[in-house]
Amino acid sequence: MRAAGLLEPQDAYYTMKFVGSCALFGGAILLALLIDHPALLLADAVLFAFASTQMALLSHDVIHRQAFRQKHLNVGMRLFIGNVLLGISHSWWDEKHSQHHANPNHIDKDPDIQLPFIVFTPEKIAEKPRWLRPVIGMQAVVLLMVFPLQVVAMYWTSFVHMATARAPRRALQWFLVGVHFVLFGALLALIGSWLMASAFAVVYLGVFGVYNSSVFASNHKGMPLTEDGKRLDFFREQVMTSRNVDGHRITDFWYGGLNYQIEHHLFPTMPRNNLPKAQALVRAFCEERGVAHYSTSLYTAYKEGLVHLHAASASLRA
Repeated sequence: MRAAGLLEPQDAYYTMKFVGSCALFGGAILLALLIDHPALLLADAVLFAFASTQMALLSHDVIHRQAFRQKHLNVGMRLFIGNVLLGISHSWWDEKHSQHHANPNHIDKDPDIQLPFIVFTPEKIAEKPRWLRPVIGMQAVVLLMVFPLQVVAMYWTSFVHMATARAPRRALQWFLVGVHFVLFGALLALIGSWLMASAFAVVYLGVFGVYNSSVFASNHKGMPLTEDGKRLDFFREQVMTSRNVDGHRITDFWYGGLNYQIEHHLFPTMPRNNLPKAQALVRAFCEERGVAHYSTSLYTAYKEGLVHLHAASASLRA
């Protein structure tokens, strides 16, 4: 990877990516202020949600130091994109995502699969409250139903995180998140009637949640799980618990490069535009060692995840 130059900074690429994402984000806000027609305004809410998810994907790259590697610039971009533009504590997401990378698909330690109404193995059903079990019995459907609520959940967990002593720059983070919600509230107030503003907010948050959730849902769900006492070495654990989605220019843009999940987990600081080039090297390395490098279509990726969840809760439907 080093010899191929795939770990080198990509300043020009990320500068253009940041400028383009800001233009899309700002353009969606400007359109919201200029449009009067209800249908067009709601369509703009969808565009705004798309732009926000693209910003979230850029924030992911920043936190991994893929984008801006100078310390002060990196911290500044985390605060600006995460706290100001998205209203989400950058340090909360960093903490959560770092735990995921250290423990991918671990049934007890990966925060991405620690959901109160979801089980990934039948054995986990016994640990759940009885009143939740009817919901868990339908968990494959329930997971899709809660996608629109994901951003609201991220707001809440950010608030909880910033209320704790472990959150760095707590006062600054609270202030910047407050700036986000003041500006978002002002945007809704300028849209017009409370009914139209409410509809805009609901569509925005719902689409943002669905898009953001869909990017991460296909990467690990339905892949092998790990647990204490049965963990693998770093290389095999990162590869075998991850699923790639077949690359294409549209897929790469939609996923922000996270469809190359295996390569990203092995080299989390690698700039996203180099991940497709790394795939051939990683696949060859895996073949030499008899380790499965799994890549599939977008449809199959979601299907496998949902089928796994449906099977894990089968006893509750007996």
